[in-house]
Amino acid sequence: MKIVKLKSPILVGICSLLTIFPNFSAVKKGDLKEITKPHLGVYECKQAQLGTKDLLEDFTSIHLELKDAHHFILYYEYKNGQKNKWEGKYDYNKKEQTITLQLDGEYPFKRSFPLQKGQITVSFPVGNKQLCLIFEQK
Repeated sequence: MKIVKLKSPILVGICSLLTIFPNFSAVKKGDLKEITKPHLGVYECKQAQLGTKDLLEDFTSIHLELKDAHHFILYYEYKNGQKNKWEGKYDYNKKEQTITLQLDGEYPFKRSFPLQKGQITVSFPVGNKQLCLIFEQK
């Protein structure tokens, strides 16, 4: 067995990194966001209730996408095929495991909700009924 001596400090550094990250293709694909910012990504609405009414009966899909730079997009599609989206800002508090969603414009809104184990629970009163949306990370 031949022992190779590395003389260049740059080459030693590269070899060290390759042993730490054996699957370097995952770094290129951006798959390490789960380690650095696990809250980023797309969340699918699994439950939507307004009082006793199941709102998912009216929609084909509802998705919340948390993007880097504190920007979110809420995509939704009605059963009739009409698509729409709302864009806003968010802040994630890792210590408290909460997310604060903020919409400006015609319907201003700013509230904090729990984000735990890949699930966001949005709940607040609308008129005399309670709106409850549960999003799960895809």
